[in-house]
Amino acid sequence: MQEDKMSIISRTRRDILKGHITVKTQHIASVLVQGWPDKITSIESELTRIPGVESHGSNDAGKLILTLEAENDAGLVETMSRIEKSQGVVTASLVYHHTEEMDDA
Repeated sequence: MQEDKMSIISRTRRDILKGHITVKTQHIASVLVQGWPDKITSIESELTRIPGVESHGSNDAGKLILTLEAENDAGLVETMSRIEKSQGVVTASLVYHHTEEMDDA
């Protein structure tokens, strides 16, 4: 146990920035999408076809709640960009973003 703690402590910012240590991460984000109310069903259907996107419901006012999952921040930004550019989407707002280090096991 003590040896495991030492390996975590011995990681430095410089090692990570230079790529000497690779840490597998999982990014999870919650997004509020505002779309045209008369097209919200088709918007929801289109957006949930994007890999890593899951819908948690919509309403008649055109609001849609999504969860996004990606392996890195670049993937998350790319998915957000795809959502914002989708037909019928007015705005997409990041509500929450969480990053977790994944175990190799």
